[in-house]
Amino acid sequence: MRIPVRSLLAFVVLTAAYAFAFRPEIGGTAAFWWIFGVPHALLAAVAVHKLWNDGTLLDRLVPRGGDITLGFVVAVVLLLSSWAARATLTPPGTSRSAWLYAIYLQLGDPELIQRSVVLTLVLLAIVLCEELVWRGLVLEEMNETLGTRRGWLGAAALYCLASLPTAYTLRDSVAGPNPLLVFATLGCGIVWTFMAGRFGRLLPGAISHMVFTYFSAVQFRLPF
Repeated sequence: MRIPVRSLLAFVVLTAAYAFAFRPEIGGTAAFWWIFGVPHALLAAVAVHKLWNDGTLLDRLVPRGGDITLGFVVAVVLLLSSWAARATLTPPGTSRSAWLYAIYLQLGDPELIQRSVVLTLVLLAIVLCEELVWRGLVLEEMNETLGTRRGWLGAAALYCLASLPTAYTLRDSVAGPNPLLVFATLGCGIVWTFMAGRFGRLLPGAISHMVFTYFSAVQFRLPF
């Protein structure tokens, strides 16, 4: 599969961001947000520049009727699915529950994020940057190179593979490699990439991504 240069650059840079940001020794610190956020912001600027030059920036970002509702509905479905998956993969009292705790420790105190307007805005800004990069830049280039039928699958695959280092960095000595973020980026990435390709806009997927991430990370961390 031939990957366009800018998409390959985004994949390499963000794979490195996952590898360095999701190290336990910087979990819950400002370094985590800087290491993970800055590369996304810089690449999002590249994505905006491309969309502007292509004359498609406004078409991708201007809201339309039903965008908010669609985003919320998809987010709720993904949240319910993720809670069911976590209850199955990381049942309380087993060694695999350490996978889930490792991710929570990496993000830091949920009450601190919830109380801090700055941290909440940073979290949502990173999510928006992710959408611009993966569904604005990478998806567009993959569609141009491979065609729409294979392009969106290639973009979703790259989004998932970029998170692969977390299986090692967030591993547990007993439970082994941690697959949770990889599974999350695979399942959610397919949905959000399909939404962007199907509707030709980034806003529905961005809203879904923001709601899903906020409630997963801050509000409802544990499965029912």
